[in-house]
This record gives sequence, structure tokens and C-alpha cells, in this order.
Amino acid sequence: MVDLLLARPSPCDRWPLTIHGLCYGHYVVFAAAGAFSAGIEVEIDVLTGKGVLHQPWSAFAYTVPIALFLLGTWVLAIRSCADRVVNVAVPVAALLVLIDPLFPLPIALTALILAVLVGILVWRGPVGVEE
Repeated sequence: MVDLLLARPSPCDRWPLTIHGLCYGHYVVFAAAGAFSAGIEVEIDVLTGKGVLHQPWSAFAYTVPIALFLLGTWVLAIRSCADRVVNVAVPVAALLVLIDPLFPLPIALTALILAVLVGILVWRGPVGVEE
């Protein structure tokens, strides 16, 4: 028990505030998560013909929150414990999600991008964490 208490924590075990100095970064993550549901509602209204917006502008209502959520989570929790592949894949995925309303079927494209990103995150686990 004493060894566990005296062991030096890895950078992955510390709170992001001590690593990055970001005090209010969680606001971006939680605001993006909340805005995502409103964006989905806007998209449903447009698809059912009740919305005022048109494509591709309505798709930005849910892709911008997803991109902000990905970037916020990457900066706060993933970046310091990830290898180079993950640290490139997450911002690229956020950028692709942000611009995918410009292509046909943005909902399917967003789901595909996020599925590939989850696969990369599972395949490339955190570095510096002992099993």
C-alpha cells in the first residue's frame, strides 16, 4: 500500500489542469455535447421539411459541436498520453467532420469518420500507461 501511495504518477494520471494549464477547457467539451443534440434536432427538422435552414447549413449545426468536442477532448485528455498517430488522427478527424457537410450524405460521412477514429483510438492505446 505504501508503494502505491509513494509511486510517482505518470503524466497520464495527472489532472489536465496541471499538465496544460487549461482551467476552463471542460466548458468547451460540455457545451459541445449539449449543442450536439440541438444540432441533431435542427437536422431532423430539415429532413422532415419543417426547418427553415437548408443543406449544407443545417448539417453544420451538428458537425461543429462534434468537431469542438473532439478537439476539446483531445487537448484535455488524449494529447499528453497518445502517440503520434493518435495526435494526428484526432485533429484530422475533427477537420473532416467539420467540412463533411459540403459532401453528400453528411450524417453517414460523419458516422464513418468517427467509427474510423474510434478504431484508431482502440488500436493505438495510451503510451506510458503500464498494464
